[in-house]
Amino acid sequence: MSKLWFGVCFIILLTMVTGASAVSVENVKKLDINETDLWDPVISPDGTKIAYAAYDDTRNQQIFVINVDGTGKQKLTSDTLKKWGLAWGPDKIAYTSFGKDGLEKIFVINPDGTGNQQLILDNTRQGNAAEDKPPQWAAPSWSYDGKSLAYTTLDEKTDPKIYTVNADGTGKKLVFKDNFKQWSPSFSPDGNNIVYVSYNDRYNQELFIIDIEGTARRQLTFDEINKNNPVWGPDGTITFVSYENMTSSNEKIFAINQDGTGRRLFVDSDYRQGNPTFSMDGTKFAYDATDSAGISKIAVGDIVGITVTPSPIVPAVTTPVATETIEPAKTAAQTPKVEETPEGSAMKDVALTMVLALAIIVVLMVGLLVLSDRFKKK
Repeated sequence: MSKLWFGVCFIILLTMVTGASAVSVENVKKLDINETDLWDPVISPDGTKIAYAAYDDTRNQQIFVINVDGTGKQKLTSDTLKKWGLAWGPDKIAYTSFGKDGLEKIFVINPDGTGNQQLILDNTRQGNAAEDKPPQWAAPSWSYDGKSLAYTTLDEKTDPKIYTVNADGTGKKLVFKDNFKQWSPSFSPDGNNIVYVSYNDRYNQELFIIDIEGTARRQLTFDEINKNNPVWGPDGTITFVSYENMTSSNEKIFAINQDGTGRRLFVDSDYRQGNPTFSMDGTKFAYDATDSAGISKIAVGDIVGITVTPSPIVPAVTTPVATETIEPAKTAAQTPKVEETPEGSAMKDVALTMVLALAIIVVLMVGLLVLSDRFKKK
């Protein structure tokens, strides 16, 4: 009997120590949209609608909005220019297209199709280079309060760098400068940090986190498998697109904790996955799922196991002005160093937890054995 009770207590304690439910996606459904080719889906802050880019009947690239149940499709744009890199903020949808100068520019549009305008009025290339089917990591990122937008510029003399700009197109600021390419930024829920993709010293594509002042940078992932499209969820979970191993053929969506621990497969399916997107209220998760024939569908699921204390979503005024102040880039002496691997402190926490758990188990085991001996003597 003592062995049985010991086993029961061990299972209970193990569940207490390790059983905190991780954020996951359930009830995933693919939207039945009459599109043979679509890309860059983004979900609205309240989780009720999805915006995406696709071809219209004239084979021009347009932006569409649809309800998460697949109804109510609406076309927002009607010009003939390519569009990609969507990001849905508290009251605007940002996307990348071509400006009058023929360069890639970031535009904003209201969810009802009104107010379509270029956000940043300068002569730089913004977002990412256009292709017939644009890459998954071209989108800018809204801060959760809608006051700022982070994006990649392409006009640097060396490599693309990440900038932030106010929601009205002013206050353009280089986050920091190093000798590597930077792309695919995503704001943390509190707006104080940005996760992005860059190369490490061995030129592997890894995830990094930097504060918005550009003073403290740390590497989040440490393997040789390329990563793209990180998205910082409202509870702190970071999702990204990568491969399960070096021989995998299909990209999948993974999740990782913001301290670099807990890497795991976030969406389990046979489809190639890309463009993960959280609703800001923490209720829905969407991504594009591509089958073996190359047909992409939007998949939407419910987020479970999430606790969100969101920042107030305040509508931002987004009327661009023709002048702006570009803050100077940090000098080489000010360039932040990459901090040591975050796994060190995380491992200490894990080790301490395990020691405490083992101590409790030993105490309970001894107590149960003593009680068992007393019962036997009686």
